[in-house]
Amino acid sequence: MKKVFTLFFLLLTLGVAAQSYNNEWIDYSKTYYKFKIGFTGLYRISQPTLSAAGLGGVSAQNFQLFRNGQEVPIYTSIPSGVMGSSDYIEFWAQTNDGVPDKPLYRNPSYQHTTYYSLESDTAVYFLTYTTTTTPFHYSQPGNNPAASPLPVEPYLSYTAGGYFHYGVNPGFAQVVGEYIYSSSYDVGEFWSSAPQRPGVPITDAKNPLYVYSGGPDASIKFGMVGAADNPRSVQVFVNGQVVADTVMNSFNDLQTSRPVPLSLLSSDAATMAFLDNSTVTTDRFVVSFYELTYPRQWNCGGATNFSFQLPARPAGYLLNISSLAASSATPVLYDITNGQRFPAVVNGGTLAFALPGSLAPRNLVLVNEDPSTAYPVSSLTPKTFVNLTNAANQGNYIIISNPLLYTGSTGNNPVTDYKNYRSSPAGG
Repeated sequence: MKKVFTLFFLLLTLGVAAQSYNNEWIDYSKTYYKFKIGFTGLYRISQPTLSAAGLGGVSAQNFQLFRNGQEVPIYTSIPSGVMGSSDYIEFWAQTNDGVPDKPLYRNPSYQHTTYYSLESDTAVYFLTYTTTTTPFHYSQPGNNPAASPLPVEPYLSYTAGGYFHYGVNPGFAQVVGEYIYSSSYDVGEFWSSAPQRPGVPITDAKNPLYVYSGGPDASIKFGMVGAADNPRSVQVFVNGQVVADTVMNSFNDLQTSRPVPLSLLSSDAATMAFLDNSTVTTDRFVVSFYELTYPRQWNCGGATNFSFQLPARPAGYLLNISSLAASSATPVLYDITNGQRFPAVVNGGTLAFALPGSLAPRNLVLVNEDPSTAYPVSSLTPKTFVNLTNAANQGNYIIISNPLLYTGSTGNNPVTDYKNYRSSPAGG
């Protein structure tokens, strides 16, 4: 039996015993409902959208959502039962990142950051339902700050990141009259800044920072790589002061961190500069990313949503957060790691939260819950997966192709032509 598969279909469905292909989440007896996410943010799937896909009769407590093989926590506007016309599924969605890219590198350490994917920024989500397992839904353990014995956290250890997205740096090259690049994901191959020559820095700025002046010193983590086969030294500046000065020759890369005195951030702003000091005037280098971590006031800066992390702490946290964008709805804090949901206690301009203990570091996002700021999922596409461990679904070759080759309404295209040739006595 001959089969034609696209690369994406292959990656999702390929399965071999005793190996992991990230398809372990698939239940081949189920239909999944696919949709794509192009922006990170709060999303809602309305009951009319569910009904249009034939899911109007599914009880709220049975829905499940997956992204990149991992179950995503969801909140349903009713805890159980069939949804009414005004009900919805709500969740925090993220664009595609570089986590699935890591196994493609010759050495995983060559990937400087997982912020961007080298393949696509669009994430594909799959909605389904189950009556045999317990889906990952947000619980609401309660929020009573007035009864908490904990002191209010004075500041947040916050990371402001800059992730350059000018273009994909081709990475390590062998110089044989011209630059010859490896076909594998190599050192220096990632999204980066534009290449820059010596003497002119690559710069980026963050402001306002809402620095908490009584906190500890800051730090900066960053990545750079050479884009030409020359000797060079590089420097990193924060607000005009050198915080790193080191050698980075040829196509070598640099991933490291340096302390930053908090006094350098007294202006509540930070300008980062990365400088190539090579004596070869035609030399080039690029910057992949930087992350400035510093003590921040609990101030959202008027944002609609505010994402942050908290270290594991069995005793929990007491938080007072200000300056989230105004909304008629009560803001909600989502603990994405633990699947917990905390409606805020509003005290004037302050949002108060008493969080229970957690043995794992937390990823959290504070949302203003205004329906007008939530992205709607407008349609769902049914999808069933083929179990290739079943002998009846196996073939003796695979064609990996691109949809751009599927031309013509009659089915005549290079992929079909080649399939027909392989299926014929002459080609078989």
